[in-house]
Amino acid sequence: MADLRSVVEGLIRRPAFWRADPPLPTVFVTGPAALAAAEMLAKPFVGCVPYAHVKEGAHKSIQALVEELAGEQKGELGKPVGGSLLPPPRFPLAQFVLWARKQRYLPPPGDDPKDPESWLPAPGTHPGYRMFKERLKEWQRSSRDTDRGRRTSADFLARAATTWVPVGTLAVWWFNGPADLVGLAPWVLGLLVAALGTTGQFFFSIRGTLFTGWFRKQPYVRREPFDGPAKYALRLANADDEEIKRLLVHALIRDLREAYKKWIIPWPSWGRGQYALLLIEVVDPDGINAEFLQLVEETTKKTGMLPPMVVLAAVPAVPPGPPTESEELDELEKAVGRWRAAARLRVPDLRIGVHATDMPAAGDYPPVLPRRKRALGYWTAIGLLLVLPFALVFLVQRDSIAHCGGLEWADRIGTECVGVVNATSDTPDGLLVDDVKETVKKIDANNAYAIGSGRYVSVVVFGEYSITKTEANDTRLSSAVSELEAVEEQQRTASTTPRLRVLIANAGDGFRHGRRAAQLVTELAGQDPHVMGVIGLPRSVEGVSQAIEELHLAKIPMVSSTATADRLGYVGDSADGKQPGQPSPYYFQVGPTNFREATLGARFARRMLLPHVDKPVAVIIRDESTTDQYTKNLADDFVTALKEQGITVKEPKDYTVESGGVQEAAVGACGLKPDVFLYAGRAAEFLGFLTSVEGSGCKDAKVIAGDDVVRAMTDHSGEIGHMKQMEVYYLALAHRAVWRQSSTRQTAFISSLLAGAHTKTSEDSLILTFDAANVLYQAASTAYRAGAQEGGGLPSRGDILYRLTRRVWSGSSGKIDFGTADLHTPVDKALSIMKVDVDQAGHPKPVVRCGSLDVGETPPNNAVCPGLPDTADSSPSTK
Repeated sequence: MADLRSVVEGLIRRPAFWRADPPLPTVFVTGPAALAAAEMLAKPFVGCVPYAHVKEGAHKSIQALVEELAGEQKGELGKPVGGSLLPPPRFPLAQFVLWARKQRYLPPPGDDPKDPESWLPAPGTHPGYRMFKERLKEWQRSSRDTDRGRRTSADFLARAATTWVPVGTLAVWWFNGPADLVGLAPWVLGLLVAALGTTGQFFFSIRGTLFTGWFRKQPYVRREPFDGPAKYALRLANADDEEIKRLLVHALIRDLREAYKKWIIPWPSWGRGQYALLLIEVVDPDGINAEFLQLVEETTKKTGMLPPMVVLAAVPAVPPGPPTESEELDELEKAVGRWRAAARLRVPDLRIGVHATDMPAAGDYPPVLPRRKRALGYWTAIGLLLVLPFALVFLVQRDSIAHCGGLEWADRIGTECVGVVNATSDTPDGLLVDDVKETVKKIDANNAYAIGSGRYVSVVVFGEYSITKTEANDTRLSSAVSELEAVEEQQRTASTTPRLRVLIANAGDGFRHGRRAAQLVTELAGQDPHVMGVIGLPRSVEGVSQAIEELHLAKIPMVSSTATADRLGYVGDSADGKQPGQPSPYYFQVGPTNFREATLGARFARRMLLPHVDKPVAVIIRDESTTDQYTKNLADDFVTALKEQGITVKEPKDYTVESGGVQEAAVGACGLKPDVFLYAGRAAEFLGFLTSVEGSGCKDAKVIAGDDVVRAMTDHSGEIGHMKQMEVYYLALAHRAVWRQSSTRQTAFISSLLAGAHTKTSEDSLILTFDAANVLYQAASTAYRAGAQEGGGLPSRGDILYRLTRRVWSGSSGKIDFGTADLHTPVDKALSIMKVDVDQAGHPKPVVRCGSLDVGETPPNNAVCPGLPDTADSSPSTK
């Protein structure tokens, strides 16, 4: 005889989680032993699956029957199943309909009509809506306040957390991805996502509103658009009993379906390994139990919603319906087999008929224990969902933070991405300031072409490209944009073999991470033989000095653009430990030194501005910022050069970028009534200084500023040119306007500038960076072609160094001759004193120019240029 328990267990057992839930049958048991046989089949599963036994005559209505199965207090199918490790099914839809129907029998206090339903407000009336709204709130509140309500709330809170905590942790990674945010911001946003998601899902689940949209889609007493729960409940209270019967049965099936639905979010339905079991006894073919079975069949056929529940029905005869063969009880296995074959055709008859004449001899089966493997798998998955995202996000973010989203040659330091940002791929968005975005994209596109050619050399441009601009007059950003535009121009116009690949190395705001950026460059250069050298290093600050030390140790050629401090290229310590020791043989600069600038400024002041002043007096405005070598060095050089010209130098007026004070320094300097002001500060404070001098009553003030103010003079030329109390001059390392006064041969780059290219840039940064890139590329290109002719590979950095020291170039900033001195500063480098030309719409006008623009040009002969020293060591007064 077949093992009947195993047959029923095969129906109740849920298939593997990756397979769809099959239709489940209603087994009609007929015959003299129908009830006993049905109870025998159900008995092993009592207590291990959601189970209910509905007896004949126990209920006077479908509403009462559904109340027993799914009600809040005594719902048999909603009771916990011991040992299942899962919460029981929940019936919010059916319970809402049940609650709404009960309201029609609960008149307000003091209202005691003869007809209990006569008090019921009509649907759509405002008083009825207000009353049902208050009753609904009270019902929801009372449901939550019970022990069962609190357990349910805790259960749904945990369900929501298992979804949104992983989502929140992944949000940390997402927020840290495209924008590469740093610090607490991604974690705060991730926690916010987790908290809001958990709260929202918990609220909608516990209130049932996650499912109540279903009332608008089902066919029985459909919820109208914009009907709130209270308004809809009033309609249900007034609805016809026949419609409510179908809605109740349909809502019961829907709730049970939700308990087994495979949600995309973690849900206990994934862990349920056994379906519900309903045993129902039918004696009266016209009774409530028979009607219930009929409604289940009817709603299933009409809506297509199959209940995840095996029904064992002890009936006197199979109810009218599709023809169903009735087998003997012993043949149940065959009947189930035939039914499964029909089910595979997706059009199964949900009925199975068996006849029980008498009880089988071996009909007493032991209880079945709840199946836990699937539940354990579910909880294991939940645990992994909570742990793995945290672990993954932690590892990914740690790597992302440490390497700027995974860049191999860049580190995350604070809020900045330091190092080479395009060594292995295009520069990720969001790492550098937005102003350089378009130029960087062009550089990366040119890089792709260079790499694709297979014959290329790489040059690293070393600058500050994550600038935090705190003042409107901060010209560092303009300089950074100009540097990248210059190298892109050089890269694009270098159309011979080898092609030029440009790697962008960010040293951070103010070059505060210059040493680390240089270390990353040296690591990259150690693995990539295409890297020929480094250009840029544009400012004379501590971070650039540290970078030079690191690049020197790696023997990487460096060509600086606008850095001018006298001893910037020195490395090591002197014998007394007070000065840098020796100039690095790997460091070159295309711009003049501070000493050359200061000497020209002092000569110009004495010989051209103050030729008839008997005892001229000068005051120096000095930036004493601790990390700025440029300003202190330039101020010291001004002192030396002014005294050399016989100008009395009053005590300098100091200020710092960190603490401000430039206005106070300007007012103090005016009080000394000097004949000339020498400004040895940065561009950001220059306009403030001039404005303070203008407003302090300094009549006929003459100001000479260092080269850093070039961009500020351009941006504020109108204001400066119309100041009534002063004449403003400034030293320019390079400027297109200088070439307009010369008939010497122009470079192609200068010709493009004179034709109107790059009008919104910092002139000296643009031109000198172009020259730095050009001389390094030409040295690398010459060495590359020489190596190719000899059958060798890429040139060594020693080859590059040799060619830098053995050639003189005609650059866009003038002649570039590194000479034979240990410090590779240019010999007789072009240098100008400029003034705003009010008559020419504020354009700068060269007043004096020293040094040659071309290799073959004869240097200008004027009162200030002859013998103008290149460095302090070459000054006649120091020999």
